This record gives sequence, structure tokens and C-alpha cells, in this order.
Amino acid sequence: MNLKFNNHSDSKNDKKQIWIYALVLFTGAFIVLLLTAYSQVKFQNNISEYQSKLSTEEKAKINVVTDYNAAVKEIDRLTAEIESIRNKLIQSEQNLALEEQKVLEAEVKYNNTIVCNDLLLAAYEFYNKGDYVNCAIKLKYDINTALLSIKSKEIYDFLVSKSFNKAAKMLYSDGYKSYKNRKYSDAIESFNRAIEFGQKDEYFMDDAYFYLANSYYKELKYNEAKKIINLFISNYPNSTFIGQIKKLNAQIP
Repeated sequence: MNLKFNNHSDSKNDKKQIWIYALVLFTGAFIVLLLTAYSQVKFQNNISEYQSKLSTEEKAKINVVTDYNAAVKEIDRLTAEIESIRNKLIQSEQNLALEEQKVLEAEVKYNNTIVCNDLLLAAYEFYNKGDYVNCAIKLKYDINTALLSIKSKEIYDFLVSKSFNKAAKMLYSDGYKSYKNRKYSDAIESFNRAIEFGQKDEYFMDDAYFYLANSYYKELKYNEAKKIINLFISNYPNSTFIGQIKKLNAQIP
């Protein structure tokens, strides 16, 4: 009978190998766990970093939107303020233009008043010289009575009362002379002026109408002649010229 006994040294070696295998396995497992933990930590860090970045971007977006809204409100406020200032400026310019216009009108009125007073003085000088025609022409056609002072208006009225009737007589006389000299155009001008300045009931006024109608007739101005004839018949039906004026009317084609 043969008996086989294991060597004690072999047994130690086997145990040593088992421990080595176990250590390797443990180390490998530890490394795997360590790598897994590291990966998990890194993943969590990446997630946190991404979330942090995402949060920062969201905050930035919110800030941008907030800043944009604030900017829009500020722009609206500034636009309204600019519009208000522009309206005030326009109003100020309009007020300034209005004041300038008032000043200009006042200057024009002042200058016209000076001119009217100068014309009144010229009319007064014509009156003093006995030139009643030019005095009356100045008074009637050149002077704006609205620009005269109360005192100047009194002088104006005085000159009108004294010069118009005298001017009418002088103009009638000039017209009659022109008519007799067959200067009918000059006669028409003088007679018309005499009628303008004279009173309707003046003794020579029907004469002025009569010779004026004849002057128009001589100048072949039949429409004007008929108008004067109608006025004559209406205003002076009892004139000594009534028969002659009607005869003249019948002669007009």
C-alpha cells in the first residue's frame, strides 16, 4: 500500500497564489468601482455644470428681456418728452411769429398814419392856396380816415365841408370849357369829378349831367350816355334840360 502525502511547501504556494488572485480581483474590482464612482462624479459634475450654464443663460435671457423692456419704456418716455418739447417749440415759434406779425402790423399802421397825416397836411396846403380840386382829390382818394386821430379827423371833416363843393364848381367849369373846345374826353373826366364832389341839389349839377351825357354821345360811348341820361331823368325831372336830354336819348342807336 502506497500512501501519497502532499508537500507542505506546495500547499503554501497554493495558498499564496489564491491570495494573489484574490488581491488582484479585489484590486480590479476596487479600480472598477473607483472608475465607476469617478465617472459618476464627473457625470454629475457635467450635469451640474450644464445646469449651471443653462441657468446662467436663462438668467441672461431674462436680463436681456428685462433690459429690452426697460429700454423700450425709456425710448417711449424719451419720444414722448421729445414730442412734448417739439410741440412747445412749435407753439413758441407760432407765438413769436404772431408777435412779429403784430409788430409788423403796428409798424405798417404807424407808417400809414404818418403818411395820412402828411397827406392831410398837403390837402390843407392846397386848400390855403385855393386849389380846391387837388385838396378834394387828396381828401377823397388818398387818405384813409380810419388811421386819423380824433383831432386829425376834425381837420379832415372841416376841409371836406369847405373844399368839396368849391372843387365841384371848379371841375364843372373846367368840364364846360373842355366841352366847348370839343375836348370831350377831358370834359368827361371833369364832369364825373364834379358829380363826385358836388351835392345833388347844387344849381349846376343837372348841367354837369347834361353835358356829361352829351360828351359820352360825342365820343360814341352810347351805353355810358344812356346811363347818365337815365340818372338825369330820375334825379332832375324838372330841369330846363329835360326836353333836350330826352331828345338826345332818342338819337342814341
